[in-house]
Amino acid sequence: MLPVNSKCNDRYRSPRGDFTNFLKRLDLILQKLYNNKYNIIICGDVNVNYLMDSNRRSQLDAVLHSYNLMGIVEFPTRFGLKSQTAIDNDFINISTIGKYELYPLMNGLSDHDAEMLILNKGQKKEKECYSYTKRKINKCTIADFQL
Repeated sequence: MLPVNSKCNDRYRSPRGDFTNFLKRLDLILQKLYNNKYNIIICGDVNVNYLMDSNRRSQLDAVLHSYNLMGIVEFPTRFGLKSQTAIDNDFINISTIGKYELYPLMNGLSDHDAEMLILNKGQKKEKECYSYTKRKINKCTIADFQL
């Protein structure tokens, strides 16, 4: 875990922020943390849509792949009135983590859904169950969110 300091905003990348600077800082952090003894899991809002191919996605993947990390979110995590994106992601080393399960988790507190990542270290998988939740966006739910 990184120490909290006056530059804590460095860990969030604003959609309007300097993407090249974000990649450089991410690379520096991973250089310090990377060790074959430990699994690194990165979770968060990277403001790069993983539902579509783009130059920014390719650049971010290049940095992460150099540390054997890959994005595993393949479903929308942010819902707008006319759009869906996957700008929140979990990045793991699937070659060392092995089996995992990832589910969308609607938290009702934000326009971003959370993800629930379950790591299965050699555990036998029981019956699979899936549940999906749709978010209603209308004047009332927007007012509730703003409140």
